[in-house]
Amino acid sequence: MDTIAVFFIVLYIILLIALGIYADRIKRKGSDDYFLASRGFRTAILFFTMTATNFSAFFFLGFPDSAYRLGFGQYGIMALGTAFMPIMFYILGRKAWRLGKEKGYVTPAELIGGEAGSKPLQILTMLMMVIFTIPYLTVQAVGGGYIIASLTGISAFGGALVITLSIAFYVSVGGMRASGWTDMVQGILMFSAMVLAGIFIASALGGFQAAGDSAYSEAPQLFVRGGGYFTVSIWFSFMVLWIFADPMFPQLFSRFYTAKDEKALKSTMVLYPFVISFLFLIPVLIGVWARGAGIEAGTNQVMIAMIERYTPKWLYYLVMLGALSALMSTADSQLFSISTMFVRDLNIGKKMDEVKAGMLITWIMALFTIITAYLFLKSGSDIMSFLLKNSFSGLAVLAPAFIYILYSKERSAPLAILSILAGESFVVLSALHPINTPFLPGVIAIGISGTILLAGEIIMRKMKR
Repeated sequence: MDTIAVFFIVLYIILLIALGIYADRIKRKGSDDYFLASRGFRTAILFFTMTATNFSAFFFLGFPDSAYRLGFGQYGIMALGTAFMPIMFYILGRKAWRLGKEKGYVTPAELIGGEAGSKPLQILTMLMMVIFTIPYLTVQAVGGGYIIASLTGISAFGGALVITLSIAFYVSVGGMRASGWTDMVQGILMFSAMVLAGIFIASALGGFQAAGDSAYSEAPQLFVRGGGYFTVSIWFSFMVLWIFADPMFPQLFSRFYTAKDEKALKSTMVLYPFVISFLFLIPVLIGVWARGAGIEAGTNQVMIAMIERYTPKWLYYLVMLGALSALMSTADSQLFSISTMFVRDLNIGKKMDEVKAGMLITWIMALFTIITAYLFLKSGSDIMSFLLKNSFSGLAVLAPAFIYILYSKERSAPLAILSILAGESFVVLSALHPINTPFLPGVIAIGISGTILLAGEIIMRKMKR
């Protein structure tokens, strides 16, 4: 057991819990404060909570591994695709913020259901978001378990248990304010760790130019579009999928409501692509440089191998804490958003105080996460794996319905429901029976959903003439 690592992990978790307790002490009365921090996040907190929530452990572990195998094409797919998310900040975010402030919406499903005047549409949207988010939440817990296990020597399940219970405590106690504050701390930690890792590794390899030259000599295919995988259609597919899918994750969409004013939302929208484009380049560079350095590492081990070989020990601890921060900032937001949807969309809070209901549901969902993480670690879960592989597609299908309900003058709840069901059916069928197409199935599913809405819109307008 690495006692220094244990010390830093314990200190880190204590800090997060302390922030949760402090957030609880200064919170105001009412569910709006608990679920949305009284809609008072200024630019700094809003920016960090949006970015930290969107950065999972993939940023530290999966990203360098993919770049190691596929090269710089991975940067274009992930960085540019994610950087275009502010398009949806403008299309959906500003509208959601305005309507949320005006009508008191708290969840994404409340917005679409309320504007369409349809409880069935609200429940369907909520169920789709929960179904495709829970596997992602479980994977964050499992990833945290592996990181803690590698540092402390305890089992991966023991690590997942520690992570999940810690998150459940500070989130249930402090609500959205605790989630936002901890996201800010975690965001600063993960960004600092990644930047320092890039600088130290580049220096050890003789500088950026020398590191790149060595990688090019060893694997020149990494410097083209991806060795045949990243075709134009695949690039297009990922770009479309990221733009439509990211805002549909409930933990991200709910952040639109938390902005203090439109200025904070606009500032975040402007900062987001610049910071993302810069930060996403570093793990890609490290992954590519690893080929030139002759690194041979297992799955998701490229970053760890490079850190261990080329940086001081203290930076290794910092990077591992950064990876832990990345997954915890995603997991706490997912856990809280799912709990909020259960309380608000299913009206559980009507039978008891909404804040108490939110705290109770958070612990129930944490328990469910622990159980599924245990099953996943013990024998794997076909259902969980299936949902995880299709989570982005399943959530992206919801985006056309949101745009339609928010902007169409002829909006029809039954038509929105039909578009969602048709798109989700294609996601499931294409996963069970893969089809040969140059585009990712999720993009075709978005097309199906959008086409149904567009055709219905045209038909309804003609019928009114």
